[in-house]
Amino acid sequence: VPIAGERARTALSQIAELGPELRVLTCSGAMGEAAVADAGLTAQIVHRVDDYRSTANDTRAAASRMLDERVDLLLFVGGDGTARDLLQVVDEGTPVLGVPSGVKMHSAVFAASARAAGEVAHRFLTSSDRESLLENVEIMDRQESVDGQVAMSPELFGLVRTPRLEYLVPGAKAAMGVPEDVALRGAVRRVCELLADDRISLIGPGSTMLAVKRHLGFEGTPLGVDVFANGHCIALDADERRILELIEGHEARIVVSIIGGQGFLFGRGNQQLSSSVINRVGTDDIVIVSTLDKLASLGANCLLVDTGDEALDRRLAGHMPVIVSGVRTAMMRVRYASLQAST
Repeated sequence: VPIAGERARTALSQIAELGPELRVLTCSGAMGEAAVADAGLTAQIVHRVDDYRSTANDTRAAASRMLDERVDLLLFVGGDGTARDLLQVVDEGTPVLGVPSGVKMHSAVFAASARAAGEVAHRFLTSSDRESLLENVEIMDRQESVDGQVAMSPELFGLVRTPRLEYLVPGAKAAMGVPEDVALRGAVRRVCELLADDRISLIGPGSTMLAVKRHLGFEGTPLGVDVFANGHCIALDADERRILELIEGHEARIVVSIIGGQGFLFGRGNQQLSSSVINRVGTDDIVIVSTLDKLASLGANCLLVDTGDEALDRRLAGHMPVIVSGVRTAMMRVRYASLQAST
């Protein structure tokens, strides 16, 4: 289901109060004009797209026109692929901020949520010292190899200037493998013991979860959600619809790790575990596995959620246990990425 328009409207709603003071340059139709109008702002069309069939060429062409107009902030909606498209045309002097709406969002240019993007944009545009808010951040993406396999770790493609505001722009995904240490092996064994009952377990993507899947006796999907029950894998790389079918009428749990460097629990790389799935499973039946090193590397010292369902994000906020070894559990703060929600 397309979500870019909704994410754009959410972000723009945070700066709508600037009204006549705000000059919004955008593309025609669904590539920006509709969302700008829905937010109560007036759009100046700098690039027209062919109906609703926009391409990467449209992204680059629109960005070039905006740069010619010397925009104060280039706000875009998408994922790492869109960020890489912009990297080809953006100059060093133009601040760029991403509204997360893709499958892959490893780049540090993205705000933690659509609402957070709007809040950061508002703070930046109204600041008397914009330079103090800007940092050079990484554009990163996972490459597909010649055999069609997608790499587990993202690669660096370049840098852009981005306004940063505490945990609302969390940074790039850390490229780290699963260390073969005693603590992690103990954590994996401990989780696998929990999964020995007859409850359906939805095991998320990532290298830590891949270690869990292998310990359970199947290879698993490195970047997908696999479903395990009664000692067997019953579905590989399940999408949201398949997951909802499998857990209908059954008790279930969600088993996930976090994205290193960013701290995302839901909303990045595991969109199959949607708000519908999480609401069906329940917020009390979520098992989180990590290493202490990965938790310690989080600059904001918290976990983040961005499910697209603000009510669910607020319920998830608080503190959640994270299994870090065979015997130890760390309590981590979970935040819904919004200044309004944190005050």
